[in-house]
Amino acid sequence: MRFTKLKLILGLALSGLASNLPSQHLHLNAGATNTAAGTPLYFANADTFVASSGYVFNMVLRTNGPAIGLYDGGVTFTALSSDGFDGPPAAPGSQLALAVQSLAGPQDSQWSFWESDACEDLGCCITFSLLSGTTNGTNLFLLSQNNGLPGEDPYGHCHGRRYTASKPGLHTLGVQILDVSTNGPGGGPIHNPSQVYYLHFQAGITISRLARTNNIAMAAFGTRNGSTYYLEANSVLDDSLPWSTVAGPLGGNNHLQSLTDMTATESRRFYRLRVTTP
Repeated sequence: MRFTKLKLILGLALSGLASNLPSQHLHLNAGATNTAAGTPLYFANADTFVASSGYVFNMVLRTNGPAIGLYDGGVTFTALSSDGFDGPPAAPGSQLALAVQSLAGPQDSQWSFWESDACEDLGCCITFSLLSGTTNGTNLFLLSQNNGLPGEDPYGHCHGRRYTASKPGLHTLGVQILDVSTNGPGGGPIHNPSQVYYLHFQAGITISRLARTNNIAMAAFGTRNGSTYYLEANSVLDDSLPWSTVAGPLGGNNHLQSLTDMTATESRRFYRLRVTTP
């Protein structure tokens, strides 16, 4: 029998997954390989977290507070201290900022940045947003907690900022580290900009990609530590008929992973994820 249509279910079967799980306490640390003028900035621990590594920053649906109805979570962006304790810092006198340039993801989804009034206070208001499909964003926020004066430590570490998405799904954000100081040659910045980094933000639990070869169907999705994933299939969308587990269990690890249905022989088949937590 030829397989003529493969369906993705955006609705989810959840078991024991709380909607207000705490955000991940993760850090992306901005610095430079050396302090010489013209040296490009970089994330010292980028290899662990960039999209090409498969890592996903998980965002959970908030059911209370100012971000109610939005998917909230992510990462703390920091600027390394001049003491070099956590990695090679930028030069004294530099003032690092993060430019948010692009967003790919679910149609019409909005990724938003919430500034914190005192770094440790949870952000209560959206400062700027990007719509999915944006490729030329110009908004930025400071990473360094200095005044941009000559010789100042570029250090910055604000936990209260939050990041939200308006729709479930996999979002890919493009960001770049800039030096916005005027303490470099000719009154410009000390450091050159970093490369553009792409980061995955997984809002909720969704199948991000579904593909089939012959009678084998593969579903890819972002996972979370502590959750277990199962792929379920049905030939019709009818709640009165049982769904069959065709793959799993699979333990989440905060990376993109996949489950494979080795028996996809029907002409039309629907898929969904079932997720459990301890």
